[in-house]
Amino acid sequence: MEITLLCLSFTLLFVFFQDWKYRRIHVLLPVAIFLLSLYITHLQPLVFKNTLLNGAFFLITLVVLVLYMSIKNRQFLNPFQHYFGLGDLLFYIAVTPLFLLPNFILFFILSMIFALALQIIFKKIIHENTVPLAGFSALFLFIILIKDYLSFYQKFTLI
Repeated sequence: MEITLLCLSFTLLFVFFQDWKYRRIHVLLPVAIFLLSLYITHLQPLVFKNTLLNGAFFLITLVVLVLYMSIKNRQFLNPFQHYFGLGDLLFYIAVTPLFLLPNFILFFILSMIFALALQIIFKKIIHENTVPLAGFSALFLFIILIKDYLSFYQKFTLI
C-alpha cells in the first residue's frame, strides 16, 4: 500500500505542476488517480457506494452551478467555457473513492477555499485570470494524504 500511496502522491504533485504551468492536465492523470484511489481503498467496506454518493454530490453541485449562472445570465452557459475546466471535473470525480460523503463535501469546500487563498496570495506571480483548480486541489489533497499517513488521529481520507 505504501508504494501505491507514493505513486498517488507523485501523481497529485504532477497534476499540481502541470495545471500550474499549462492550465490543463493530461486526461490520464485523473484516470491514474481514480485507479490508485480504488486500489488503496479496496479493503474498505462500501467503497463503491461512497464513490457513487460523492460523484452524485459533485455532479448535483455542478448542475446547480450551471442552472444558477444560466438563469442569472438569461441564457445557457457552458460551464467548461466559463467556470470550470474539464480537468477540474475529472479530478474531483477521480478522488471520490478516497472519502466518505461528509468528508468529501468538506474536502470540496476546503479545496475551493484553499485554491482561492493561493490565487490571492500568488496574484502577482500568476499572470492568467484562470485558477488552476485541479492543481491547487491536488496540492491540498497531497497535504491531507501526508497528514493522514503520518497521523495517529482521526483520518480525513479512507487510507
